[in-house]
Amino acid sequence: MVDTRTVTGLCERVRFEVLPFPRGVEEAAQLPEKVRLTVTCSPKHGPDRSVDVAAKLRELGHQVTVHIAARMVRNRAHLDAILGTMADAGADDLFLIGGDADAQGAYPSAVELIEVVAAHPRRPQTIGIAGYPESHPAIPDDELTMALAHKSRFADYVTTQMCFDDQALMRWVTRQREDGLTLPVLIGMPGKVSRTKLLELSARIGVGPSLSFLRKQRGLRALLSRGSAADKLHDKLAPALDDTELGIAGFHIFTFNQLLETWRWQHAREDLRSDRGRETVPPAPRRLAAPENEPV
Repeated sequence: MVDTRTVTGLCERVRFEVLPFPRGVEEAAQLPEKVRLTVTCSPKHGPDRSVDVAAKLRELGHQVTVHIAARMVRNRAHLDAILGTMADAGADDLFLIGGDADAQGAYPSAVELIEVVAAHPRRPQTIGIAGYPESHPAIPDDELTMALAHKSRFADYVTTQMCFDDQALMRWVTRQREDGLTLPVLIGMPGKVSRTKLLELSARIGVGPSLSFLRKQRGLRALLSRGSAADKLHDKLAPALDDTELGIAGFHIFTFNQLLETWRWQHAREDLRSDRGRETVPPAPRRLAAPENEPV
């Protein structure tokens, strides 16, 4: 059994990823409830922008996870400043990735940085690392395996890359459990966002195999239809949250800064799942009234 309490206590069962731009903050201010938001690390603006946006989101009352790309951390002093600002803002969770930018300092990947972060006096409460069910466009699978084994010694959870193939996700999680991974896993998945933006950004962040899977299994028309691939993926994966052996702690939903629409969509899917669950529960047997003058 995998203990998911560290993560579920932090983010419940869902977190929403936003880009470090004004629209994300504007939409976060309009949410009708406080949620956990994760702020990506832009290759153009770097981790400092992400921390600044995270501070604004904390001021709105949301819980915040900050994505830090190791390649964009210049040196130890820069790391000290990042973690210090996070701590001062109340950002209690860091999601550490390597990043796609050219290395700017001594940390070419998350492998070199994670132990430093974990031992830092101002480290956040929890640290997340990335998992790649569909491989990485620039890193061989054997290197990913070794990196995950090393990083998991210092991390509290794993979040997967965005993936559309539920079977690939389940195979990967099962294989990691067989190989000894005990960390909770958050499933990276798309929300109900603009289909044009989804295709454009998916190609850019390296989830081509998933798109190929959708085209092969259902055709491109299915991906672009009103019957959203996100709906189907959510409904297939949601039951796995109750499997303690798999240890799936929840969903990390990519919003592409369509936060309000994604939040409404996620709540609608959960409400629909709850309704279906109630329909499958048999009604309680009716108790017959006792005859008069008999003890009840």
